[in-house]
Parts: sequence; structure tokens; C-alpha cells
Amino acid sequence: MHCQGFPSASGTVGYTVSHAEMPDLQHAIAELCFELEKAQTYTRVRELLLSAAGAFGTSFYLLGMRTGRTISPPAQIVISNYPRPWRRYYDEQGAYAFDPVINRAFQSAGAFRWDGLHKDERQLALRRESVRNGMAFGFSCSDRGPDSSLAILSFCGREPIAPEPAQWEITEVAVRLLASTAHKAVIAIIESRAGTTSLLGNPLTDAERRSLEMMASAMTAKQAAAVLGVQPRTVRYYLDRAAEKLGVDTRREAVIKALADSIIDTRKFPKAGFETSMDIDD
Repeated sequence: MHCQGFPSASGTVGYTVSHAEMPDLQHAIAELCFELEKAQTYTRVRELLLSAAGAFGTSFYLLGMRTGRTISPPAQIVISNYPRPWRRYYDEQGAYAFDPVINRAFQSAGAFRWDGLHKDERQLALRRESVRNGMAFGFSCSDRGPDSSLAILSFCGREPIAPEPAQWEITEVAVRLLASTAHKAVIAIIESRAGTTSLLGNPLTDAERRSLEMMASAMTAKQAAAVLGVQPRTVRYYLDRAAEKLGVDTRREAVIKALADSIIDTRKFPKAGFETSMDIDD
């Protein structure tokens, strides 16, 4: 038995594990958990979850988190490589309210397959959209923290995952460990950034706030620059400074956090959108 290594975007080694090689999955996930414990950025968490997806024989991952009472203001965090068309469909349908995977994760801790969860017409339509986007088979694991925080870790792809009972037992143990470790890693990142008062304590300037608001209204950097009377690169500079002050990695995350924390007011703008045409991370 062996694990076949493959390079991730960061050059780190991930693993693809065939069903015949399931015992090696435990070793692969243990190594990834060790790296997660040292992760200091969301980018690093993404890289490691992508490698974990390969270890489980899947293509896609999602880590969704709701912070607990020890972190203020409260936040919801999503780290994922789910296909953009599916994510747009999910938001447009308001699927969070009826997604059976989310409902199951809120009801009980631990790992579970997606098989048989979709019942009514809205859920079946969501299921059909998932299949169209290469997400036919999947499993999730919820993990609750002592501060009432909640993490839901999911993996999915086109092919059946660990179809035999013995294979699923190994997968279940592995994803429980991974969900718990990823949950703690993200909480640690949030807490460490909350402690960096040298930047996080600085208020946003008017230009930084207005740049965030225009990005939230689906403007491009070029359009925002025309409004502010500056060059597009200056708008990107404002957004980079805002990201630093808000304790996030990217311009897009800065917009999302500013919206979630009510730092910016979009009532004067159209509904916020994050289409691929937005160039805030260019």
C-alpha cells in the first residue's frame, strides 16, 4: 500500500488514496493535522484542506465556521474551493435555510454522508445542481467548541467515497480529527489577529471605507477610481491597507468582513456581489 503524492498550489505534498489504500489515509491526515496546528494564515489553511481533499479522493472542500462567545464581534467564516456557479446558485436560492447538510450538522456532532438527505423539491433541486457541478458524492463533519463555536467541514466529488463499511469507519475517524484541528486552527488565527492592536486598532480612513463600499457594490477598481478621482492602483492600495487593519489576507475578505461587522454601509448601493469580474484581488 502507498500514498501517491502530488504538489499543491504551495508546493506542499498532498495525497491521493485509493479505496484499497484506506489505512494510509490515517497517516496522511495526521500529517496534515500537524501542519494545520502550525498554520498562521487562511491561505495556509486552504492549501492544507486542498491536500486533504486529495487524500479523501475528492475534488472539493468547504470549512464553514461560526465563532463562539469568546470572540467579539461574532463572525461567520467560509474557506472553500466549491465551484463558483454552485455557490451563486446556493446564494440566489437562499439554500442555507433548507440545505439538509447544514440542518444535519446543526442537529448532531460527528461525521455523516450526504446520501439520502435531500427530500423535498427544493432540496432535490439543490442536489441536482450539486451533481451538475461535480459534487455528486460527499460527506461532512461538524465540530463544536467549548465556547459554543461551530465548524462544519465537508468534502465532495464525482466518485463514491469509501463505499465499504470498513472504509467509511477509517474515513470517519480521519475527518473527525481533521475537523477538530481545522476548527482550532482558524480560531487561533482569529485570536492572534485580534491581538495585533498596532494595526487592528487603527480606524479606517474615509478613502479606505469608501473603496470598500464601492467594491461591495460590485464596482471594479477602475470604476471606483473614477469616483474617487484617483488611479486604480491607488484604490487597490486603499483596499490593501483596509485588509491589514481588518486582519484579513485579501481585498475580497476585507469587503466581506467590513460588511459582516457593519463597518461599511451599503444601503446607498445596489446589492453586494462577488462575481469573478470583480478585480479587487488583481
